[in-house]
Amino acid sequence: MAVYAVGDIQGCFKALEELLQKVNFNPAHDVLWCCGDIVNRGPDSLQVLRYLKNLGDACVCVLGNHDLQLLAYAAGGKTYLGDTLADVLAADDVEELITWLRFRPMLHHDAMLGWCMVHAGLSPAWTLAEAKKRARKIEKILRSDDWGHFCGQFQQKDYPRKEPKDKITRKFFSSLVFTRTRFCSAEGVFDWSQKTSVSKGGNVSPWFEHAQAKWKKDCRVVFGHWASKGLVCKHKHVFGLDTGCVWGGSLSMLSLAGKERRVYSVKCKACSSRA
Repeated sequence: MAVYAVGDIQGCFKALEELLQKVNFNPAHDVLWCCGDIVNRGPDSLQVLRYLKNLGDACVCVLGNHDLQLLAYAAGGKTYLGDTLADVLAADDVEELITWLRFRPMLHHDAMLGWCMVHAGLSPAWTLAEAKKRARKIEKILRSDDWGHFCGQFQQKDYPRKEPKDKITRKFFSSLVFTRTRFCSAEGVFDWSQKTSVSKGGNVSPWFEHAQAKWKKDCRVVFGHWASKGLVCKHKHVFGLDTGCVWGGSLSMLSLAGKERRVYSVKCKACSSRA
């Protein structure tokens, strides 16, 4: 059995299809891990959703910020300039697709492989056990009748930078860490505004570079989200796979099973003009 982790697809179905053909992916015995942001900004979000849903147990997909944006939009929220989600909501099977998306995890961990997958990152203050606990609490909300209200919070701009005191806001904060992290302090204070590959100040560093991060004792993490950072492949504890497919870069995939760590990449022809 082969296990592959793929970076941010963002509606680039043709690139995903080409990438899977490149490795002879067979859902009968292979498994595809998706690092979140499977929809939005690209041309074929609806096709991507349908394909991944139909893979069944051969697909493990964690939620990213663009996936949560789709949920917020489906719950009556607003769209933003550049969103390409209207066809999803107009689809005959939209209810099934939204339900499927709501039931995706925030975090996936395979103890046998020794890998954990999140969309964006983890707090340096969290152990793996703590991260799992927080993920389960968020998943419980997303699978309840309160999912629309919860997702609507992501459409605000005043995000808490550190751990709030009240439980409800704490869950929202945790979801931000899972889906929007780039830079933070060693104490777990986050800078949500910087999207560059290198920090422009503020006493923050990439979330995975803090030497005393507690989660490093338990696992390696594969993640996406950080297109400006590109392929993160020289760190012991993490592997970053967002190589900016929808922005004219590549869609990248990493083999996780076995000793070989091979990366496969293809260009999205439909998004090449965004380079």
